[in-house]
Amino acid sequence: MKHRILLVDDHPILTEGLKMVFRDNTTFDIVASTHSGTYALALLKVKPIELMVTDYSMPDMNGLDLIRQAKTLFPGLKTIVLTMHDEAPIIKEVIAAGADGYVLKKCAMEELAQAMESVLNGRPYLSADVGHKLFQLAKQPESDEPLTHREVEVLRLIIKELTNKEIAAQLFISDRTVEVHRKNLMRKIKCTNTVGLIKYAFAHNLV
Repeated sequence: MKHRILLVDDHPILTEGLKMVFRDNTTFDIVASTHSGTYALALLKVKPIELMVTDYSMPDMNGLDLIRQAKTLFPGLKTIVLTMHDEAPIIKEVIAAGADGYVLKKCAMEELAQAMESVLNGRPYLSADVGHKLFQLAKQPESDEPLTHREVEVLRLIIKELTNKEIAAQLFISDRTVEVHRKNLMRKIKCTNTVGLIKYAFAHNLV
């Protein structure tokens, strides 16, 4: 019997492509797909799903929150994050939330199939680049975690009172990626609002 897979991603090209790749697969069956974390949770309640493969960035909730809620409802559910985000703090949070695998979208589909097989057999799976990122993070004291070049760029634009949409346009990235950088900034700087970011920027001569 094939393993039943739920695919959660808001990029139709990716979801349709994965369906075609696994259409004739004798091991995996993508029984449902959705672009919404909320709808994914609803599907889990009515369909017998063994493995959920989800993106990190989605319109209504991120993959981190989706995995937390899904694991609370269905502790036995296996989960893999398939994303372009390779930031170590995000990877660490997702794994802590209960993800069983983390695969980068730049990797070949053969690796996703390998990850799915590994996770369904009770073995966690990380892309090689993901493992390297976590290794580097482990070697670095958390209190001294530096801002990345992109985070500094985002911080400087926040200081100029630009919105996420305006920052995204200037840096040629998506609004959701800007939001991820904003959250990482607040975590690293240990603040809870924009005022804290502004104070940090002035204190460290980033203005």
